[in-house]
Amino acid sequence: MASFAQSLAIESWTLYAIGLILIAMRLASRRIQLGAFDKFQLDDHIMILVTLTFTGVIVSTNQVANNGSNYLPPGEAELLTEPEIVSAIWGSKMTFVLEEFTLSTTWLIKGCLLLLYGRLTLGLKQNAAVKFLAYYCLLGFVVVQVLFLGVWCRPIQQYWAVPVVNSQCATYYNHMITATTFNISSDLMMLLIPLPLLIKSKLPLKRKLIVCGVFSLGIFVILAAILNRYFNFTVAYSPIFLNWYVGEVSTAVFVANIPLCWPLIRRIFALDTFGGSKRSRSNDQSRSHLQSSSKRIYARNTRKSVTRLHSRTESNVGFGESEERIARTWTPQPEGHLELNPMEKKTGFKTSVVAGSDVEEGKDEWTSQETITKTVQISQYSV
Repeated sequence: MASFAQSLAIESWTLYAIGLILIAMRLASRRIQLGAFDKFQLDDHIMILVTLTFTGVIVSTNQVANNGSNYLPPGEAELLTEPEIVSAIWGSKMTFVLEEFTLSTTWLIKGCLLLLYGRLTLGLKQNAAVKFLAYYCLLGFVVVQVLFLGVWCRPIQQYWAVPVVNSQCATYYNHMITATTFNISSDLMMLLIPLPLLIKSKLPLKRKLIVCGVFSLGIFVILAAILNRYFNFTVAYSPIFLNWYVGEVSTAVFVANIPLCWPLIRRIFALDTFGGSKRSRSNDQSRSHLQSSSKRIYARNTRKSVTRLHSRTESNVGFGESEERIARTWTPQPEGHLELNPMEKKTGFKTSVVAGSDVEEGKDEWTSQETITKTVQISQYSV
């Protein structure tokens, strides 16, 4: 038992550390996206609360592994010594606490995802499905809690009795069936909300595959929940179920935070919306642009010097971003000319504004002009 407790401690605290890192990355990304911590939305605050319940899962799991519980084969509890009974009672209490922390963490994460889906489907008919699923999850949580606290094991003190009168107070079998039914069914419905929208979207194939892959991570949460219950029912009276409790909750934390970590990763590695270095591509194209432009730009007989403007060129436009470029044109146009044309193969408009100059009477005007091109791309999706 000591070796099992030691290996479980290493595994559980490692997964816990990874989970906290992802939560911190998510919160940092949201700070970058929203501009300030006081602009955090409800799902961000819920994820902070998840940090506490996730900690409770890890601590209580290790307490059960070190102290044991009343989850013992028939007749074995009667053979325990007095110190072993005290230890088993404490471990049984921690098992009860573990179950509550697990339920809280799982359903809080569902709430975070539902709030995210609610924003993604705002104004769409799928928003009604999100609201229905929210009510279903709320109903499931209430039903599971009522049955767990007031029906399956009565009185409630039997959950940490050694030995138990009712085997359900030690095995939790009826409770696990009920909780798993609501848990997996709601997770499956969550998968059915974003994926059809993404598949029907007009995103480029590469982006569509990446986004669908991110939102499909929920499959691993369902798989972890199924494996957790499988080992509970097939490997009776074994503490191996503790590994799967930690695995299921950790997987849910990972999946809920990974999709929202992109703004931070993008800033750290200077990536565009879906990969590739924005910095290196921009530098190469800017260098080529400046070299060709410097050979042609000149001004004659002007009273003022031209202030050269610098801007990055040919950068990829991601969701909710705009692109501004400085380009040189050499076609003479009337002073103060304004032109608005649709951009070819892009979503947006190209606005050309030609700058004029002060010239003395009898002197030539500029033969070169500065053209400011502004491309704005608006995405429906805002996370």
